[in-house]
Amino acid sequence: MNMRFVSKMRAMTTSVHGAVDQVVGPALVIAPTILRLGRTSPEGIVARAVGGAETVYSNLTDYELSAKNVVPMPVHLALDAVGGATLALVPQLTGARQRGKKHWLPHLAIGALEVGMAALTKTERPKTGGKAQIAKLVASAKRARNAANDAVKAVA
Repeated sequence: MNMRFVSKMRAMTTSVHGAVDQVVGPALVIAPTILRLGRTSPEGIVARAVGGAETVYSNLTDYELSAKNVVPMPVHLALDAVGGATLALVPQLTGARQRGKKHWLPHLAIGALEVGMAALTKTERPKTGGKAQIAKLVASAKRARNAANDAVKAVA
């Protein structure tokens, strides 16, 4: 596969991915209770396990919203893809689908979201500092100076 294509395909920033993770992980932990799935049902256990694991490794991933930067982003994305696929497939493989939509549809939707985000998220956080950051600050300062000069001329 052409690596330039893969690079362009990854449009989601790590900060957006991190924000979604901070919501989805805990939501997966409480969703089986909200949906009134059985405590021992496979679809409830898998949702809690995937959500709990995601919450832990998200707070250890090397991106902007984590508590510690231990897990590299490519590993995080691989874990997301495996967790999403597991979440989507377990209700289908265990027959939970026959018990109604609440037993499989949320799993399929969140699982697809997880796999999609893993495929579309950049593998490195944006570079901060350096020449590009300084150039942005200088340009911003020039705009502010010009605006101030224009305001002074308007008043004078």
